[in-house]
Amino acid sequence: MAKISKKQRRKRPVGRHFRINTATIICLVVFAYLVVRMIMSLMQPTISTYEVTAQRIYDTISTTAMAIRKERVINTDRAGYVIYYVADGERVGLNSDVYAIDGSGSILSQLSNENGEIEFSDDNYVDIKNQIMDYKNGYHDNSFGTVYDFKYALDNNIMEISNDSIIKRVNKLVSEGSLSNSMNQIKAPATGVVSYCYDGMESTTVDTISPAMFYNKDNSMVQIRSNEPYKQGAPVYRLVTSENWDLVIPLTSEQYERIFDEPYLQVKFVKDGLTVTRAATFFEKEGSYFAALDFNKYMERYMDERYVDVEIVMNSIDGLKIPNTSLVKKNLYAIPMEYATQSDETSSGIAFMLKTYDKNNQLKTTAISPPICYMDERAGMYYVSTLDLKKGDEIVKVTDDETAESSDFKGSETYTISAMKDFEGVYTINKGYAQFVVVTKLYQADDFCIADDQTLYGISQFDHVVLNSSSIEEGQIIY
Repeated sequence: MAKISKKQRRKRPVGRHFRINTATIICLVVFAYLVVRMIMSLMQPTISTYEVTAQRIYDTISTTAMAIRKERVINTDRAGYVIYYVADGERVGLNSDVYAIDGSGSILSQLSNENGEIEFSDDNYVDIKNQIMDYKNGYHDNSFGTVYDFKYALDNNIMEISNDSIIKRVNKLVSEGSLSNSMNQIKAPATGVVSYCYDGMESTTVDTISPAMFYNKDNSMVQIRSNEPYKQGAPVYRLVTSENWDLVIPLTSEQYERIFDEPYLQVKFVKDGLTVTRAATFFEKEGSYFAALDFNKYMERYMDERYVDVEIVMNSIDGLKIPNTSLVKKNLYAIPMEYATQSDETSSGIAFMLKTYDKNNQLKTTAISPPICYMDERAGMYYVSTLDLKKGDEIVKVTDDETAESSDFKGSETYTISAMKDFEGVYTINKGYAQFVVVTKLYQADDFCIADDQTLYGISQFDHVVLNSSSIEEGQIIY
């Protein structure tokens, strides 16, 4: 009987052994590197950048000036109701009718019997609506004081409509011969422009002006016209008798020192943007400083304003806008320009030959190209970064019969690095690391400055600079 053979089963090991091979080691190293880089990036402060942009600004002095005109308030010499013939801002001639006095009130009584309501045309409603919309669209919380000007303008407009309606009815009654003869017509004492508001400062001149007059700039014009009876001696209108007027501008001592020798000043009226250039006279009074500008037109444009917001436009400045937080001060080494040599291997095209010693203490020279941060042609100096140099290093002058590749400059002149100068600039990161670049400021504001865009080796438009200069060091790699 044949014997049946049984296959022997191979016994497997209880535990599986982990083998470390080359691929595993590489993966572990890469993983460790990534973890370390992630931890380092989390620990480093966030570096924000800013792209430099071109900017044009106007260097101005903003203030509130006072308008001084040849004007006077005309008072009525008798009591009664006033009927005006002249519109606000209208020019009148000598002995022309300005208003009439209804002493007994009989004329207004007749007008009331005729029709006591004011007649508003469609155009009148449109004018009032547009006036309200213009104020609403131009309103700002920081100019709340303009509400008083708006109130006066609106009251004045309604009074014009009311007065026109009364005059039309008066003319109708006169043509019908039904008007009683108790109305006294009053003529203008001089040629001028009529205004129906006043502030009590009509007699002020440039000679009598005082600093105290600028303390209460909210002193607004008072509306003269009224439907109530006027008392004898009450103001009835204001007459401005000349196109010539003065604008007196208060100045601080610093502003005065800055512009007192300017024969002409360019002034912009904030209200409507009018910009004019006028001759200026500067004077001091009671410890305060002023500039007076004389005008021979635009009087009617501002005749109902005593205080006028203006800007003295010094000049316009074109340059590069840089946040003040980006600015940093650095010391730079000074190297005479005569010690520089041409090099095609550097971004600036300039190199210097540094005197060094080899391991055998043998003298040799090495071409170096530290970043040039500023060039002063008048002084004949390059100002370079301190990263690649230190005090005491010697720079060898390359003469005309030598080249930068020469290794023997024993007979050449040397310059020892020692002189330093303080500069203000920014850190650019265009090359992936923080590089100091000098900034030549043209204008300084509270939160930014305007830098010259023509400075050689300086800042340029579209450069990326570090927003917070305290968050980085020169030479630090960004990415």
